[in-house]
Amino acid sequence: MDRNRIALAVTFVVTILSLFVGLINLVSNVSSSKLTKVDAGSGFGTDRLGAALIKIEGEIHSGHSSYDSAGAQTILEQLRSIEDDTNIVGILVEINSPGGSVGASQEIYKELMYLRKEKNKKVVVSMKDIAASGGYYIASASDKIFALGGTLTGSIGVIAIAPNIKGLLERYGVKVRTFKEGKYKDSLSLFRDNTPEEDAMIQKMLSDTYEEFIEDVAKGRNQTVKFVEALAEGRIYSGQDAFRNKLVDDIGGRREALAELSKLCNYDGTLPLFEEEVNPWDRFFQLMQAKSGGFFGGEKALLQELKRSPVLVLYPQSMAW
Repeated sequence: MDRNRIALAVTFVVTILSLFVGLINLVSNVSSSKLTKVDAGSGFGTDRLGAALIKIEGEIHSGHSSYDSAGAQTILEQLRSIEDDTNIVGILVEINSPGGSVGASQEIYKELMYLRKEKNKKVVVSMKDIAASGGYYIASASDKIFALGGTLTGSIGVIAIAPNIKGLLERYGVKVRTFKEGKYKDSLSLFRDNTPEEDAMIQKMLSDTYEEFIEDVAKGRNQTVKFVEALAEGRIYSGQDAFRNKLVDDIGGRREALAELSKLCNYDGTLPLFEEEVNPWDRFFQLMQAKSGGFFGGEKALLQELKRSPVLVLYPQSMAW
């Protein structure tokens, strides 16, 4: 028995030490350069002219990116790290996102517009499967937009959804007491109907956000507000239809988008393309988070459905996660 215990203890210690050494080795192999060449040209890092590759994948939200979503803070850090890098003359933004929160989409849009207008960085967007609502909002800040023929895009609109389970609670005799200081503090509550005054207040908020969305798209695309309004109201377009309606500039993928970016930057040939290297620790924990999400509960099914929906979502406080 003692021999078995000793063997088990030794096995456990060796396993822990092996895991520790493996993680140390993983970190030690990280390149000191923040940018890794991913396509075209030769060389490594930013010792020569090139373009930065920025990927926006999954739901767009504030904070840092996760395994399957795009955090505005992460994207902004990437963009600001190349702001004064004179060797990075262009930015290729690849978007595969159904949209997300209003503020996060606006932040990324404004940063791209700043780099484009104030720092003279050329920006080209390559849309993948979907680049709708918040995804299109961000894309409109570029000099040129490329979409695939089957890309889903557009959906210029804003939505707020708040479930109401008042009837369900009444059916089972459940009562909810709310204590508040402020007349509108529990607006969009799950447990009661909105008043007409609250409905008007929420609608005004949505209208203001929608108007700003249209104005920003018009500014980024060098179009009139009237032109964008005619294509908005939440309509969804295929890549081909978006091209016909001038919501995108051409049909193509990364190859075509990078060729156009090289042309805009007056580069002879194809610009070397660089992507920020992901810290292995971040990749490891993001992967663990994704794998354990279902095991430890995850988010509400309704919020998951909203994230997959091609709309620019305005999350009410009652639905914040």
